[in-house]
Amino acid sequence: MLKTLITILGIGLSATAMAQTVSHATFYSPDGLRFIIYLNGQQMNSEPQTEVRCINLTQPYYSAKAVFEDPTLAPAERKMLQLTDAHHNRVDATFVLEKNRNGEMKIGWKSQTLYPQFISEERTPTVVVVGGGTGVQQTTTTRTVTQAQPEGVSMSFGGLGGHVSVNTGGSGQAVIEETTTTTTAAPAANSGKELPCSGTILGTDDFDEALQTVRMRSTEDGRLQSGKMLVTTNCITTEQLKKIGFLLETEQAHLDLAIFAYPYTLDKGNYFKMNALFTLEASIDALNNAIIGK
Repeated sequence: MLKTLITILGIGLSATAMAQTVSHATFYSPDGLRFIIYLNGQQMNSEPQTEVRCINLTQPYYSAKAVFEDPTLAPAERKMLQLTDAHHNRVDATFVLEKNRNGEMKIGWKSQTLYPQFISEERTPTVVVVGGGTGVQQTTTTRTVTQAQPEGVSMSFGGLGGHVSVNTGGSGQAVIEETTTTTTAAPAANSGKELPCSGTILGTDDFDEALQTVRMRSTEDGRLQSGKMLVTTNCITTEQLKKIGFLLETEQAHLDLAIFAYPYTLDKGNYFKMNALFTLEASIDALNNAIIGK
């Protein structure tokens, strides 16, 4: 009986681990062209955008197509969009929509990082849309499968991506619930008119490289000034700004950066997360008062 329970639990943990084996993909147009991405024929963003990030992708390969808002441009297609490396490890990949030598639009590989982690839909959308969106839409679909089981024991366990309950009693049943969420989100701060910044929306690799330039400064003031420069010359998210802030040591430097960066941040609705930088409630109050004043 114990071996049976261990086996069932092992299967459940394996299923959870499999659910965490995912890839992410970012598509962007350096020329500011707006487009809709289709993966395996499924429309990912509800309206044309200049950059679309898709997370928690479960397949190693996809057929991808970008349909442009400009009707004079033919769709760009990539029959095999690979989201693994040569050793079959999952990746977080970036693709660029640009013209090839013949002047036709293509989906070209730009960069990638290894071993992306599953991102909880409770915190982060499955599809993140940036670059002039007009709102937020969310659709949730739940499918439940029920079947009778023979006599035995009953147990349940849960994990990322759903909850599994196993009941092998004679009158019991096994219920498997699967929930998928697709969300398209635009920066709430700009209401679809224009971005609150004039620079580039940095991908993971580009941001890590930019962060290194801040880290290399030898003084607190130097790191603060480099951080402010990074904010004003690029489009920064709250999570990226927090990483810049954690390179600073003093409470005052954290506050100076947080107050300075607020007008430039893409996702102002998440700015409460900057409170993690502070050890004093007075600093949080100072930041809130500065934001209200803006």
